[in-house]
Amino acid sequence: MTSRFIKASNDRKVEQGDGVVDVFVWDIDKTYLDTRFSSLRGLLAIPFELAVDKHAVAGTVPLLRALRTGPEPSAPRFSPLYFVSGSPAHLRGVVEKKMTLDGVQFDGITFKDQLGLLLAGRPQAIAEQVGYKLGALLLLRSQLPARVRFCLFGDDVEKDMQAFLLFGAVCAGLRGAALRQELRRAGAHWPEVDAVVEAAAALVPESDPVERVFIHSVKGRLLGRADLDERVCVCRSFLQSALVLRQLGKIDVGAPSRVKDDLLRRRFAREEIAGLIDDARVRLGVVDTTL
Repeated sequence: MTSRFIKASNDRKVEQGDGVVDVFVWDIDKTYLDTRFSSLRGLLAIPFELAVDKHAVAGTVPLLRALRTGPEPSAPRFSPLYFVSGSPAHLRGVVEKKMTLDGVQFDGITFKDQLGLLLAGRPQAIAEQVGYKLGALLLLRSQLPARVRFCLFGDDVEKDMQAFLLFGAVCAGLRGAALRQELRRAGAHWPEVDAVVEAAAALVPESDPVERVFIHSVKGRLLGRADLDERVCVCRSFLQSALVLRQLGKIDVGAPSRVKDDLLRRRFAREEIAGLIDDARVRLGVVDTTL
């Protein structure tokens, strides 16, 4: 069972192939688009939205394109790319048009039915994200082949890191009362807790499939690697994400340079970019920082 407030699309049947399939999943609000949809105030403030009014976070468009094509642009692999967002479902058309304008190919998007929550008398559930996003990720996992590994992208506004790591733990076998306890500790509501527990029970346990979690630091709080799960990269910009992804072999060698160029177009100072590169080397363990 999945929550009826999860509105998901999946336009691709991912085949297993000979190896492990890389799957990339992005949040939208504050991770891809510089917007705020995940609150009642934000919902009421945007009754009319146009794609041209939306602005991508600096560096995201070239990075998304690079993830899609993979490390060999001459032989693109078109890795599965999905968006799981707490943004309201009625903005699907606008967001999809924005992605088309940006040249961002994707395989599916999940939105939250915020209007449905309001009509159901549950406005407090609009801002709660861990239970919702975990349920959405488990639904996606059930539609993918057995051998996959995830790179998950979010921000530090909506407890994305907590939801992403909990998703990996559930895939690896967290079930029943222990899962309920974790969800309640994270602030999830009972309807979502019940849906997640039931969805988890239907999955075959596997090794934790979460390879990396990338958190866009909107609040500006940076943590060292020793303070986090070793898979988590808290990044000050998507240039740092690109440098880590190149080191992992997920994108082509020229992709970080294209991300840097996008930052320059967005009026980032060269000194600021140099600081981001130095921070990636020291804090994130990036070895190759050439651009």
